[in-house]
Amino acid sequence: MKSFTDVTKRIYMLAWPIAIAAAVQTSYHLINAFWLGRLGPDALAVVSLSFPINLLVISVASGLALAATIFVAKQTNSEDKKQLSYCATQALSSIALLGVAITVAMRALAPVILGMLSVAENIFEGALGYLQITLLGTVFLCINSMYQAVLRGMGEAKAPLRIIILGVILNGLLDPILIFGLGPLPALDVNGAAIATLITQVITALLGLLLTYQRRYGLIFYRAHLLPQKAFMLRLCRLGLPASVEQTMQSFTIYLMTVLVAPFGSVAIASYGIVFRLMTFTIIPAFSISIAVSILMGQESARKDIASAKYLAISAALLNTVGMLLIAIVLIVAAPEIIYLFTPDDIEMQLYGASVLRIFALSFPLMGFTLGLTGAFRGAGNTLAVMLLTLAGIWLVQLPLAYLLSRHTFLADTGIWWTSVIAGVINTTAAYAYYRSGFWYRHWGR
Repeated sequence: MKSFTDVTKRIYMLAWPIAIAAAVQTSYHLINAFWLGRLGPDALAVVSLSFPINLLVISVASGLALAATIFVAKQTNSEDKKQLSYCATQALSSIALLGVAITVAMRALAPVILGMLSVAENIFEGALGYLQITLLGTVFLCINSMYQAVLRGMGEAKAPLRIIILGVILNGLLDPILIFGLGPLPALDVNGAAIATLITQVITALLGLLLTYQRRYGLIFYRAHLLPQKAFMLRLCRLGLPASVEQTMQSFTIYLMTVLVAPFGSVAIASYGIVFRLMTFTIIPAFSISIAVSILMGQESARKDIASAKYLAISAALLNTVGMLLIAIVLIVAAPEIIYLFTPDDIEMQLYGASVLRIFALSFPLMGFTLGLTGAFRGAGNTLAVMLLTLAGIWLVQLPLAYLLSRHTFLADTGIWWTSVIAGVINTTAAYAYYRSGFWYRHWGR
């Protein structure tokens, strides 16, 4: 059995490229929130209301991208380059077709979805306009997700980093120009941020396609492969469905949490939006380690060494816990200064947002421990168990608690924030109990 230091090195070697790519991509949302914070809480509330809906789209694309990575990886070592090219092109054309379908459906349903959120009249029109624009980028968002998945399957995880970084820089430059105006360009306010992201998504998707079909990767574009095939799409959906369901339900939770937060006003909505964006960024190291552990667990399967598997799982959980504890301490200490970056002219937002951030930060070590274990469960082939644990945590713990504490106790809106800590304790306990049971490695290596 290898030492904790050796295990840690193996995890980090796999995790750091994943973390960098995810961190850069997530910064899109932080950049938008940074500039829109200059317009006040209502502008931030508009973006916060739209974000869960956009995240639903991302979740579906991510699950199918995972399936595509597996398909491409199986073909990479074969001599049949035409079959490899077929898988890559079919994955890209299938996801593009899905993106078109999602765009049409979601744009038609956008007014109904926002209506269900009980959005205040003063921000409803702004939220609808922002959402309608961002949904136009669904096709390009899906293509961006898929071309990265194809390259990862070919062992080229670092290749898309330059395009991702370029996209973030471009978005950061366009945001203030389109939001506040420059020279002959009028100020577009909230819609300016949406248009900036849309332009960036179009450019990065086109660059990503050009990168994917460079000669050095051996892919050949055949027009005959461009039309999505029913058989391939069914295989893609069948393999990617569990991951999509899990991620979609997590995204849907954010939507429902926003429903619970909405009646408490723009300050509460905007605070939740800022804190959630910060969470999606600061939790990236834990997610990256979780993915790395899944890969390592799969590589270890041929040895069928149960003791090593258990050691890898608990090592990842402890490593994640320590890392997320350090991040939590920084967030708790610097909460007012962090919220100030997003709302420099609103004292009420600074005070309220800082308290929300501090409460959520308390749950970070718990999330880190759970993510370390669930990464090991996935790597051992228990994706269904992870999905069930996730769904149980959402539907049996988090949402009922958030409703009860916010609607039927003196805590009111504060009860929603404390739900993250209480649910974290329960979810971590459940994951550890499953780890101790040994069921997660029963079919490992088969």
